[in-house]
Amino acid sequence: MRRAGDVEIIIASRPPGASQQRWLYEEIRASILAGRLAPGARLPATRDLAERLDVSRGTVVAVFAQLGAEGYLAGAVGRGTFVARTCRTRRSA
Repeated sequence: MRRAGDVEIIIASRPPGASQQRWLYEEIRASILAGRLAPGARLPATRDLAERLDVSRGTVVAVFAQLGAEGYLAGAVGRGTFVARTCRTRRSA
């Protein structure tokens, strides 16, 4: 179920030979850096995104955790995952 306020993430097809986790990480990070995902934008729930992309929820959780550790995403239990407000995109650089 999509919640109001979630952004639509455009994800390119996975290149041959790329792991699911690396592919998803690169796609979301590139969207943030290019400004397609603006600071403060709410990402879909991990279950919803995993279902849509036909990957395991664990893959999405791992990608969100890595992006969070690098400062691209921020989240709170019960509120969701958001592009970090302090994240610098190419547009704001």
